[in-house]
Formats: sequence, C-alpha cells, structure tokens
Amino acid sequence: MVSILLVGKDPASLAVFADELSRDEGIRLSSVGSGQQAWDFLGGNKVDVVVADEELADGPALPFVRELTKRQPLVNCAMVSPLDPEEFHEVTEGLGVFMQLPVSPGAEEAAKMLRLLESIYALLMGK
Repeated sequence: MVSILLVGKDPASLAVFADELSRDEGIRLSSVGSGQQAWDFLGGNKVDVVVADEELADGPALPFVRELTKRQPLVNCAMVSPLDPEEFHEVTEGLGVFMQLPVSPGAEEAAKMLRLLESIYALLMGK
C-alpha cells in the first residue's frame, strides 16, 4: 500500500488528479490544506509520497518542500508549479522533488506519476 498525502489550499485544483489516484486500490490517499496540517499528519502517519500544490493555505509550497526534505528525507515529493521545466529544476534542485506537475493536474498526470513511482520503487528494490 502506497500512502500519498496531497497538500494544497484549493482541493478543487487537485480533484481530478485525486480521483484518478483513488481508483488504484493500492493507494491510500489523504489530503490537507496547509503545511502545518501536513506536519501534524506526518507526525502520526506513514507517508510515502507528498504532492504539494503550488499554494498551501499557509503560504507557498516551496518553503514547505524545503523543510520536508530536511525533516522527512525519505518521503518522495511531487510539486505543482507553473514554471518552465528548466526554471523548476533550478528552483528545486537538491530538494528531491521527483516530478513537476502542471497547475490543476488531471488523470494523465496521475497515471504518469504512478508509473514513475513504480519505476522508482523497482530501482530501490533492485528489480
């Protein structure tokens, strides 16, 4: 079972993405609105992947992702960002963000993220 935590101030912007993820029986999906709620959740729950929307209820996602890297370095992180890919890479370099998602990601991005995670886990397991 893969546990995914969605963090974003506007649940509607991640709704289609979340619906697609929830179709997979091997995924436990949770969501919170703010970075502080995410810290509270992470304090009591095992999470494999955090998906951070570009804006959280308590500020931009980037500071949260920077802190996530420090506090929970083994948690995989994907991030919604309108930046072009090269600029996104520069901004997030060293943060362990495995995937950039477009604003209001949909079913296609959810499927792509799951395939990428499957590849990551296969590499980690030596398969």
